[in-house]
Amino acid sequence: MLRAAIASVLVLEISPVRADDVEAILARYVIWRGGTEFEALQSFHERGDVAQGGLRGKFEQWQVNDGRLRRNETLGPLYSALAVSESAGWQTNTSGQIEDLGGDAERERRVVALSFDRAAANQGAHYTLLGTEQFEGKSWDVVRVQFGGPDTYDLLIAPGSGELLGERITEDRRTRFVRYADWRLINRVRMPFAEEQTGSNAADHKVQHAAEIQINVPTMQALFSRPPEKKIWSFASRQTSTGWIDFEFFRDKIFIPAQINGHPIKLLLDSGAGITVIDSGFAKTMAIKSSGTLPVRGTGGRAVMQLASNFQIELGNLKLQRMTAGVIDLAEVATAIGMPLPLVLGREAFNQLVIDIDFQRHRIAFHDPDHFSSPDGAVRVPLGRHGNNRTVAVSVEGRPAVPFDFDLGQGEPLDVYSSYRDSEHLLGARPESLNLSGGVGGIVKVKVATLKSIAVAGIPMTAVPTEFPDAADNASNSDQTAGNLGLPIFSRFRLITDYPHNALWLIPDTNALAQPFGKDRSGLIGLPSGDRVKVLLVAPGSPAEKAGWKEGTEIIAVDGHKIDAIFEASAQAQWGEQAAGTVTVLTLADGTTQQLILADYY
Repeated sequence: MLRAAIASVLVLEISPVRADDVEAILARYVIWRGGTEFEALQSFHERGDVAQGGLRGKFEQWQVNDGRLRRNETLGPLYSALAVSESAGWQTNTSGQIEDLGGDAERERRVVALSFDRAAANQGAHYTLLGTEQFEGKSWDVVRVQFGGPDTYDLLIAPGSGELLGERITEDRRTRFVRYADWRLINRVRMPFAEEQTGSNAADHKVQHAAEIQINVPTMQALFSRPPEKKIWSFASRQTSTGWIDFEFFRDKIFIPAQINGHPIKLLLDSGAGITVIDSGFAKTMAIKSSGTLPVRGTGGRAVMQLASNFQIELGNLKLQRMTAGVIDLAEVATAIGMPLPLVLGREAFNQLVIDIDFQRHRIAFHDPDHFSSPDGAVRVPLGRHGNNRTVAVSVEGRPAVPFDFDLGQGEPLDVYSSYRDSEHLLGARPESLNLSGGVGGIVKVKVATLKSIAVAGIPMTAVPTEFPDAADNASNSDQTAGNLGLPIFSRFRLITDYPHNALWLIPDTNALAQPFGKDRSGLIGLPSGDRVKVLLVAPGSPAEKAGWKEGTEIIAVDGHKIDAIFEASAQAQWGEQAAGTVTVLTLADGTTQQLILADYY
């Protein structure tokens, strides 16, 4: 975000302003851009060079003052297209699939409107003068544009000349700064031939240089129309389903037997992964080549990844190909899970297939959506959209239902983001503690507490252990969705994902719904490492803290069972979730033993 990227050179100076100051500043800006010719600007078309991370390529873009946009971009092996019409929007993902933009289409229209004189005002924008900021030794007036929500668009304009330095855009709690340069007159309208975008991650840095800009060019409606879908899957012998495939349900995660380039693996199925991911060490072993550097945001923070496209995934008789995956080091995540993690199959499989997950029998089936009918007794749950994620409406302790991200890679029942947490005052009146959470980007400490109840599709669930991550530059921060709904919720159903028809299908499992959620009652939070577990966190207020346990302590046995691969894969590894009052004997690395009495502490 801009705070991290340019905090050292931007200083806000609040000064008294008059009501007519904004109009005067904008008037100077319009004159600087070309006066009446700029006011009459209807559209423009540009093409040129673009670079981001370690990738370079070409771009071509059309913008129209009614908010329409089309952009084609090639960065190394990656081609992308995005289009916004008056009423809809779509984009391609890294594998070439077509995805609706949802609410992001309106955000794109707003950014386009800022390129034209007062087009934003026609969309209900409100202008406010914040004051002045210093940038590289010069003062700039800061005019904030808002459209009735929390997103903000700040224009930095020179007080005397009306020159536009750039735009600071904050959408869904993420900020980027777009700086313009190399202004040239095109038919008496001043246009920027250079743009530089910065954010909190160095890999977000993006630079484009226009080779040509044309203004007031005709724009064919076909530019903004949705193209035909690109299939990345096929079934063998004209079949329409894999039939049932047994999977391993390990620590609330789905591991499916598969093959990548003919090599047998167990992949993790994760609807919350915005892109399929290959572990960098595994990719090297398989001689899967990768290139470029692009940003990725996980629950643990920011990271960077490379891209690979020369591979094929097989699940039974289903082939997934023509995909582009991210390549990133997953070793730390694999250690935290306790299972090798060569590949995470992300949303590409969900986008075009129906996936039927029978948690009771630990089996899964992939179906052609054109040949699938929902089973009897299934409840349809509409899916919304938040960025690259799909959302499900959830009621928290009787409150009106709000969208939560649908995430089968989330091992906790529920995350509640700070925006919703604070607006609903969900903490402060209930016991809370800390846990470790993370994924791509690292491991972080998060607050934990227990919600009395939630309801999904009208089906209530009680005593729900919940993580409450603080606002940070990671995937767990949004004001467009209330949080993240994890697999321990959905494993209480037979779950059918039907993204092609924007729905989930749920068949309640009465026995599973009657079971309490797993919940730590020890306060010893650690990671397995060979023949031991090293304590990384002693949870505040927990039995472990009260008993004087310290971080860094190493445990080599639990109730006489040595910690090894067999133990970590067994139900005994969840010893800390046993009933309150259970006495557990832990053997330390020096051979001594300590008793710990389990208790609820949050």
